[in-house]
Amino acid sequence: MKRRFVAALVTIIGTVSALVVALRFPPVRGLGTRVRLPVYHGAMTWATLIAFAALLIVSIWFLARRTDAAWRWESALRWTVLTLWLIGTVLGFIAAYNTWDLSAAQSSALRIMGEDPRLVIQVVILCLGCIVLTMPLVTESRRVRSIADIAFVVASFTLLGWAMNAGAALHPDSPIMNSPEILIKVLFSMMVVGHLVAIAGLASLLFVHKGREERSAT
Repeated sequence: MKRRFVAALVTIIGTVSALVVALRFPPVRGLGTRVRLPVYHGAMTWATLIAFAALLIVSIWFLARRTDAAWRWESALRWTVLTLWLIGTVLGFIAAYNTWDLSAAQSSALRIMGEDPRLVIQVVILCLGCIVLTMPLVTESRRVRSIADIAFVVASFTLLGWAMNAGAALHPDSPIMNSPEILIKVLFSMMVVGHLVAIAGLASLLFVHKGREERSAT
């Protein structure tokens, strides 16, 4: 019970910290305070991609060691990554709708956003993640499901790499990396750290929950 409470508390602290920093993010010329949502979304994306890498490492660890602890961490990270990616995908579309200048467009905003490679790939990765989550309906083999996790992460990074280099992208370049202001980069880094703390807390919470489920089943 204590471990679950601590994990839940860490999740809340990380989430609230990232939100507080986002709300303190200085307005910029053109977007004003509307820049806060895309910056928050960007920080969440960075943190989630780090969690993707952690899932890849833990999946390889499980294939090498085949321990229950490794499998519980893999399962916890899988759900954590996909939960954050779902939230991030929704925020990405909301941020695009609120900040992109679509006033002169003849097509609907949703159709235009659907033509942007980066937004489309977010949805594609989410769909791939849903397929991974349905793997227990196909097989109970932990080895096969772990290989599926590895394939999912590799495919996700490959698709993201393609989307980042797509010439027809409507998504603007990162204002953080292009900014000469140190404060902006520091605030963004603080948001990334806050999200990482929340991810660690959520994964730990799911790890503990998975352990309780396994002990109850035996």
